[in-house]
Amino acid sequence: MLLLANCVMLGTSVKHKKNKSPQHESATLREDSSTLQLPPKVQASRGIVQSAIMKEPHSMSGDLCSVGVSERVRDYAERLRRGKSFLNLVLVHVATGINQYRLRQLRSQVKGDSELINLYNETEKVGALQKRSLTRFEKLFKSVLKQASFWEQTAHWVTTRLDQWALDARMPPDCSIPGVLTVEVDSALPEEEAWRESIVISACAFHTASEWLRHLDWSAFSIEDIEKLLGIRSPDTSATDPALFQEREIERVATGYPILTGAQALINNQWEEGEYPYWKKLVGEGFIQHNIVRQSPSNQQIELVPGKAAWEIIQQFGPEAAYVLLIFSSYATDSEKPWEQQIRLKGTDLIRLFGWDKRTDITLGQKLKKIGNLVELVCSLSVLISNINVGANRYNVARGAMWLLEELEYSGQLALTVDAKQAGALSYEAGDPDELYIKVRPGSWTEKFLNGRDLSGKTALCQYGYLAKSTLQINPYRQRLASKLAIFLTIMSRIRQDGRYEVGTLLERLEPKELMSVVQQSKQRRNALITQWDNALLTLHELGWQIEFDDDTYPECVRPEWSLANEPEQLRTRPRNWLTLWLKAIVIIKPTVLIQEKLGSVRASNPQRSSDLTVASDGLLERFPELTGAELAIALDAKGWSKAKLAKDLGVDRSLITRWIKGERVIQPKHQTQIRVLLEL
Repeated sequence: MLLLANCVMLGTSVKHKKNKSPQHESATLREDSSTLQLPPKVQASRGIVQSAIMKEPHSMSGDLCSVGVSERVRDYAERLRRGKSFLNLVLVHVATGINQYRLRQLRSQVKGDSELINLYNETEKVGALQKRSLTRFEKLFKSVLKQASFWEQTAHWVTTRLDQWALDARMPPDCSIPGVLTVEVDSALPEEEAWRESIVISACAFHTASEWLRHLDWSAFSIEDIEKLLGIRSPDTSATDPALFQEREIERVATGYPILTGAQALINNQWEEGEYPYWKKLVGEGFIQHNIVRQSPSNQQIELVPGKAAWEIIQQFGPEAAYVLLIFSSYATDSEKPWEQQIRLKGTDLIRLFGWDKRTDITLGQKLKKIGNLVELVCSLSVLISNINVGANRYNVARGAMWLLEELEYSGQLALTVDAKQAGALSYEAGDPDELYIKVRPGSWTEKFLNGRDLSGKTALCQYGYLAKSTLQINPYRQRLASKLAIFLTIMSRIRQDGRYEVGTLLERLEPKELMSVVQQSKQRRNALITQWDNALLTLHELGWQIEFDDDTYPECVRPEWSLANEPEQLRTRPRNWLTLWLKAIVIIKPTVLIQEKLGSVRASNPQRSSDLTVASDGLLERFPELTGAELAIALDAKGWSKAKLAKDLGVDRSLITRWIKGERVIQPKHQTQIRVLLEL
């Protein structure tokens, strides 16, 4: 009822001009143009009208500047600013008043008594009463609220009426507003005094909102725009593709040769000098080559970037750019003709996907600009595919952009600045973006490599794998080698199903060419490299990748310590020739069991990797639910076992059991099976 009363009062508040709310003398208002998408002409007219709010002096504080601001007023102003109760109440009144305008417009469109709008139900829909929408309204008036004079005049208005009430022993007339929403009383004050203060502050909030509403001309807004601002209607999201990983932790991704070589070109820095720097990979009797190109989105023309300018772009490549490449490649698998399909993404979706939404060291605007830069880096790659047919004495070469960048659209709030001396002089200032809309199109190379319907003998070119969400959230600054391994092996897992790799070969694929010569000469670099390698494998291991070490070629003296269980210390001492042994060692790295199932590479002949699988009634492999740390703790307690006993029976260190229970380590499938048998689960 109180909210309804305010709707009605705010709808008619434009008639009350006697008691003005405290305002600035000049200010800037920020328009949420990204939400409302107003034409500049309408925004400008609103800016002029809203600037008038700031210029009208308060009816009872016009002499405030001339007599100075008392210490009491300053303290009270700071208290109002910090408390948020007054501001939130003003914003609720503003939202309710705008909703009242919306309801009147809707009512004017309704025909017949049977379709009259239920005012109670419609008022409850106001999304501005939610925290997210209150924040949206606060941004709209941000430039007003950041001015000290606004809060000082508000404090002066409140304290003046409190003094007047105490002197006259009756409520001031402009504080007597039936049914007005009120702020909570101050429990530190006596009951009577707290009640009076609550009434006066609430009245001030009502008059402030009424004055703001009086100067806002909503006639240029559609009902849809107003509902977006109120939070009743969500912004149109049909213009972008659904975000990845919404319903599952893995997504299909293209793994053909251009994707593989493109990813390597982005992560291993093995580019060759030349007039136009290039990255080259021999494939059969032909080759694939990447260069740096500059695109013109207007006509989709590309031109090679020469020398120094190209190297400046290459130096910015890294795993994060490769993440974007994999995302593009995943979207490209959703269409039968990807070369005809535009990929439309939102920057905020990528921010959440990469886990950047948890970062507090950079702003949202900086994150979006970083995403935009990564997109531009990926779209600077061209691909040249050379096929040679010796038998037919023929060759063909095709060059084009890997991804055609069609548009990067940043969206944010527009600040309209009004000069107090020249009310008609408006200037625009763009704030930080709060959204980025990305439009790219796969290059023509996808017609051969991603054409699932091409039956002309090219079926081997059309390859798909699976990308895990966790791969995209490996921090490339803290775990650079792990991120490179995850990217490369995600693509290779489809090509090399046995997962067997030589350590030295993997490092050659992922690291700069000069690395090997450097580690040969520097003991410090050798030790640093194997430590990075061991930590990278541990990261993949904890994310569920299946990692084994070949008994014949990977001696325990150079294996990661985390993979060993209670071996004597002398076995961990590396011999003098350990680098040669290690580089020739074979490691078996496969993706998670779920991805292996998707790829069809789980083999029933390996009991340690498939013993936690059963055959369902439909003949498909079905997994037991993974045992969590909390469930393990309950099972140990139920059986009366200690962590030490379980560790002894499993042949692992007791600290690993503790980490499992705390959730600091993932219980691997081999141990999952052993634990189920030991604890009779």
